[in-house]
Amino acid sequence: MFGKVGRMVRNLEATGVGLVPDHAIVVDAPDARAVEALAAARRGAYEPVRALLAATRAEADWTLRHEVVTALAEIAVADAARLGAWLDESPEDPDALAVDAFRRIKEAWAVRTAARAKDVSEEQYRAFRTLLDDALPVIEAAVAASPGDPVPWSAALPHCIGAQAPRDVFEECLGQALACAPHHLATHVHAVQYLADKWHGSHEEMFGYAAGVAADAPEGSPLRALEVVALTEVEPRERKRGIPGPDGVEAIIATAQAYSASRPPEDHAARLIRNHLVWVLNGRERWAESLDVYRSIGRYATTYPWSYAGEPLEAFRHFRDGARAGLAASVPRNGTVPAPGVPLPESVRTEAAHEIAYVPGAPQRVSQELLLCGATVRLAPAGRWTLMEPAPSEEAPGKRGRRATVLRLDGLAAVAETAFDSAGMTTLVARREGADACVLSVVAKGRTAARHRWAGAGSTPSQETARQDAELLVAAAGQGDAREIARLLRDPGDPSELLIHTLTALGLPPLPAGFGERAEVLADVRGATVHRARSLWQGMKDFMSDESDPNPPLQLDGR
Repeated sequence: MFGKVGRMVRNLEATGVGLVPDHAIVVDAPDARAVEALAAARRGAYEPVRALLAATRAEADWTLRHEVVTALAEIAVADAARLGAWLDESPEDPDALAVDAFRRIKEAWAVRTAARAKDVSEEQYRAFRTLLDDALPVIEAAVAASPGDPVPWSAALPHCIGAQAPRDVFEECLGQALACAPHHLATHVHAVQYLADKWHGSHEEMFGYAAGVAADAPEGSPLRALEVVALTEVEPRERKRGIPGPDGVEAIIATAQAYSASRPPEDHAARLIRNHLVWVLNGRERWAESLDVYRSIGRYATTYPWSYAGEPLEAFRHFRDGARAGLAASVPRNGTVPAPGVPLPESVRTEAAHEIAYVPGAPQRVSQELLLCGATVRLAPAGRWTLMEPAPSEEAPGKRGRRATVLRLDGLAAVAETAFDSAGMTTLVARREGADACVLSVVAKGRTAARHRWAGAGSTPSQETARQDAELLVAAAGQGDAREIARLLRDPGDPSELLIHTLTALGLPPLPAGFGERAEVLADVRGATVHRARSLWQGMKDFMSDESDPNPPLQLDGR
């Protein structure tokens, strides 16, 4: 047991080669053609996205249309007023109706959740069925308003799943969708879900359907690997039931791997298949292969299948961490971690992030709380705050620190989560990621409570998200106008300027000169000191015997 743990600790850092950092991962990132329009919609300006949707309909670009409709529906779930105004203005607009249909489906499934039936309360079921009933006439109106459009029919299919529609109703909806676009990925994915044993079909039907679609799909289509989506729908406890059997599973995985290998890293069309493939490989503890797929995925996670394991972004990161730990522990005693077997995405070559944390309290107090953490950082006084930055130049040569690796202290937010939890020291972390993005986070009670990222037009949060994050930032800083902070969080302007304006509005000390341009900027600050990582044993001794502690431990002198 201890040998396995030792191998895991020794090899863990090497398993991260070629993986994008956690902070870079996004879920359901839009097609580049839709970024600006969707960003404007989040700010309440629907004109660009309305023009884009009209163009997708005119050009029969059903893949982009489905993506934009579902993304806009997600925005409307959080803020339905703009969509309502659009429908009031044009009640028969096919684009508005399609968005409203998906909005209602999303609201219904959000109530039911992706949990197993036994874990869904009767109250949830009642609300779910009511919302589905309300959605049906909207779906019918959307279908009628846009003949030849498969997207409204794609809203009908998850409705069939939730409403337990009879087989003839499902087949009618599926047939209509395929008559519009026979190779529409979203349509076939919904059909696979309906035919799953846990819903309204059987393993035989589901895999038979997926195999037939894959055989008829055009060369290069993600549908060629649709069967790996079907594997995701098989519960772990059902894997020994013989369908599709060990040889069949191996063939499905090999097909998906071949498709993934044929596409470039971070390819938009391959995202869904790659995310399902890595889910399947994780479930079979094929760690090295899994990590190669994670490398090909790069920054781009998808909601499905990760929503089956909780919040998609957290689940994606958690399972990726698990694959790293699994591979690290499986390396033979004198072996090495396999090198990446796939081309690496450009995003892993981006320049390192620069960070400054604002920790409440004096540097001496902050250093005391860091004793058990295993991180080497530089501290500088700044009024009632201590500024903290990573100090890799002060680490012992060739020794990153295994405790820091195991605890994943790869950013100041992670350091704050580990070090300041019990002390109740709510920390703000400012981060610059390359030249194009900045982040401001709040770490409280051992977790990152808020994390806002400015990255241009495509990163604008919803009004509700901005409001919640602004309130947490103001509470952490102890001052500031939450409405002004929310406005800055939703501003699509220059990320560096917005970070500076937000810190000023929160009454925080300015960032040190050179932040974002060079590393370890606190080295030039008057009064800066270095807190060096200690061994766990030395950290415990120092923690118990620190002379600066206002309540030092009792000294037993034998009297």
